[in-house]
Amino acid sequence: MRAWQVLGIALISAAAVAVTDVAMQSSLLYVLRPRIVVPADGAIVTGPVNVSWEGPQPMQATLSGNGQRVDLGMRDSPFEIDPSYFARPGQYGIELRAPRLGSLIGAERHFMVRRARERAAAAEEPAPEPVRAESPPHLPPDDGATAQLEAERGQLRAEIEGLQAQLSKLREDNADLGQALDELQADTDARLAAADQERQALAREHLLALQENQFLHMRMDNIPPCTVWGYIAYPRPQTNPPSRLVVASDRSGAVLRTEADCVRARTGDPTGASPCVCVGAVWGGP
Repeated sequence: MRAWQVLGIALISAAAVAVTDVAMQSSLLYVLRPRIVVPADGAIVTGPVNVSWEGPQPMQATLSGNGQRVDLGMRDSPFEIDPSYFARPGQYGIELRAPRLGSLIGAERHFMVRRARERAAAAEEPAPEPVRAESPPHLPPDDGATAQLEAERGQLRAEIEGLQAQLSKLREDNADLGQALDELQADTDARLAAADQERQALAREHLLALQENQFLHMRMDNIPPCTVWGYIAYPRPQTNPPSRLVVASDRSGAVLRTEADCVRARTGDPTGASPCVCVGAVWGGP
């Protein structure tokens, strides 16, 4: 019975939200989670950049990119970001946070800013007016002078047309160079990000190797320098030629692990002929 009650309360709540949305002609979800409408996610734009969203207003706006974070203050939707904030082309991001509960109520959007095309600027500029020759003052007819003036005017017009063609070509070249520079900048940013990730991975590997090296050194420090002690003894009765042997255990057969054990065994052995020495060193011993 309790499960049916919970289900009924959930259905009533959903219906209330739907009715409220229809009555207010907006969704209550945007109050808790605003939605950025402009710019689109991953859009490629040129300054100035327009920003608009659906949700609570005003919001605290922050611009990130080019290795910096710029506080734009409290803004209402829509607003415009001046091109001066985009010092260089590349990837930027806009963050919106509520004045209160900003960690819970907010939105974020990333976009790419490219260099303004000079070609578009050239297209917007008014076309140069054709050169109009002023009507010469009334002079007596002179066929030779008139022909010379016509020739000079035609030559000037040809030079002006040539200069205008060169100017158009230079503007197109500048626009192509700007596009290539934007692509090169984006590729450089991607390479720098990949190199930074690789550097962080190498730093983690170096830290793990250093910790493992310290652990191995600690284990090596705990290893005793000598594991077996013994002394030289001449057995009785003696043989011809004389023989000798190294004793590394007591009469019960226990291995002499320490110098003190060896000294005790040597004291009770009348055949002993040398002091106790290490016969089982860990590192490069006999």
